[in-house]
Amino acid sequence: MPSKLIRFISTDEFRKLLKAEKDNKYKLAYVLAFGSGLRISEIVGPAKNSNQEIKPITKQQIDLESKQIKVLGKGGKERITVINPMFPIRDGMLRLLPLKIKRRTLQNHFTNHCERTLGNKLNFHTLRHGFANHMINERNLPLPMVQGFGGWSRLDTVGIYAKANPVAAINKVWEGF
Repeated sequence: MPSKLIRFISTDEFRKLLKAEKDNKYKLAYVLAFGSGLRISEIVGPAKNSNQEIKPITKQQIDLESKQIKVLGKGGKERITVINPMFPIRDGMLRLLPLKIKRRTLQNHFTNHCERTLGNKLNFHTLRHGFANHMINERNLPLPMVQGFGGWSRLDTVGIYAKANPVAAINKVWEGF
């Protein structure tokens, strides 16, 4: 029976990916997805055949002083998300925005980079799963807060990420004994 567990990338695996990535454009895309929970369409724009009117993120949307990003996401919804202090966006990185990377190129580069670095073939969206897992299971943020940062419309969707890391959940149970 195939596994129904969500695949996510751990914080340690993300650090390895960042360290091994040489191109700052890709590093920034990874940090925006894992550190702030942005979708690939919010980073580089929607797929060509999409009817969504999402514009790629620009430096004007990032406030380094308040450590926040204003995201214009799916369905024209606006949200505010965080700049993760573990993976900060530096002032010099903002000059790279908007990223001039095609969506398919970013997907393929990430998958190949994961295969070389981690020995695992992963999809770019796995970074977003990692963001939710990190915020819920490592930072212990409440589900509604993570829902707001990531722009998920339903709380039960975010709840899936609470179950995505069974090892963390089992360890939490045993902490009190």
